Amino acid sequence: RAVDWSTTPLGPLERWPQSLKISVRIMLDSAFPMAVCWGRDYTLLYNDALRPWYGAKHPAALGRGFGDVFAEAWESLGPVFDRVMTHGQAYTTLTDQLFPLNRHGYLEECYFTPSYSPIPDDDGHVGGVFATGTDATERVIADRRRQVLHALALRTTEVRDEDEVWRVSADTLGEHRLTG
Repeated sequence: RAVDWSTTPLGPLERWPQSLKISVRIMLDSAFPMAVCWGRDYTLLYNDALRPWYGAKHPAALGRGFGDVFAEAWESLGPVFDRVMTHGQAYTTLTDQLFPLNRHGYLEECYFTPSYSPIPDDDGHVGGVFATGTDATERVIADRRRQVLHALALRTTEVRDEDEVWRVSADTLGEHRLTG
């Protein structure tokens, strides 16, 4: 809201297509995390609920191209955005997708269940992508931790002495070393 949009590829608000204005109004009125990526450079607009997903990249991400803001994820997301723009078909997955993101100055293991929908421009062509989803990172990592604890419990039930407990524990943790 405080961005001077005339300095972005979108230009001044009064020249925005009506469909972009409507999409932004829907997004801003929602408590769910949402973004609009408009035009061929996928200029970013997002609501307050999505700010944690951007981390330290907020507020500088507003008005910039998605591929510039999240270059680390663009190899996997770029083709999806391009398909939505080119074919005008939504893309939704109900599975958790891994997206390594650099939100706070280091690469994080993040999981999202995303949904991308085409937004028509005022001429009936696809003008942008409406993006939403859920952040599943905490749940995915907690599930992995539970699996490790379960494996530890199963493997240590028959252990007879402390040295064997440490060996079995080290072996089990070594098998699950990527679990955070």
